[in-house]
Amino acid sequence: MTPTPGQSTRPERPRLRARTVGIAAALMAFSIFAAREVGFDPSTFWEVWSNPLWGKFWPIPWDWVFDSRNVLQPFVETLQIATISTILGCGLALPISFAMSSLTTPNRPTYLVSRAVMNVVRAVPDLFWAKLMVTAIGIGAFAGAWALTIFSLAVMVKLFSETVDGADPGPLEAARAAGGRHAPSLRTGILPTVFPDYVAHALYVFELNVRASVVLGLVGAGGIGRVLEAQRQFFRFDRVLGMLVIIFVVVWVIEQVSVSLRKRLI
Repeated sequence: MTPTPGQSTRPERPRLRARTVGIAAALMAFSIFAAREVGFDPSTFWEVWSNPLWGKFWPIPWDWVFDSRNVLQPFVETLQIATISTILGCGLALPISFAMSSLTTPNRPTYLVSRAVMNVVRAVPDLFWAKLMVTAIGIGAFAGAWALTIFSLAVMVKLFSETVDGADPGPLEAARAAGGRHAPSLRTGILPTVFPDYVAHALYVFELNVRASVVLGLVGAGGIGRVLEAQRQFFRFDRVLGMLVIIFVVVWVIEQVSVSLRKRLI
């Protein structure tokens, strides 16, 4: 049917392909199979609310929560762990990212070795790194800072190396054509164009570290997580809820500030 002048045509509805239907059916069948294998029960969604332990979450003892010795000092330690690990991890990630990028790597062996090593580092979860560091160094914030430094390095290298891969190669080629050596060429030809992204990624990594440092404290790596785990073991869920409220508010504020800064940079 030919549309009259000024009349908009309705786009045709895309037809489902047999391959799309087959993939969707296979995913559905695998999901049902996996749910049965792990003993998934949909009734858990409504039966969990009848657990009598929920009554222990209220009322929140705000006098205990706002005591600096109980929550404030451990949370400051959490922020310190996140800050130092972000600085160290992102600082180490800057040269490694250039080595991992096909655009800026000095040679092929460096590219292959750096990618292989960082793939291994990234494959190990941050919680396992914390367990290793607590075992090797001892319980405390120092172990947590080391674990999150490795975590920051793995995340930052992944993000920033992909940013470098997508950079404009023109300035780098011009610097090399003028006879510049490898490092000065990178500093003048690539770094100025990707540095705003580097700072934005570093802010995002700091957000991740604040959240992760809370979890790492559960295995003895310092910070507010250690207090959280101690109160959970004593079934003081009212104190746990109070700490979770404080953590949520602080993390939300940090996230909003970080998002605002990243929008200004990129």
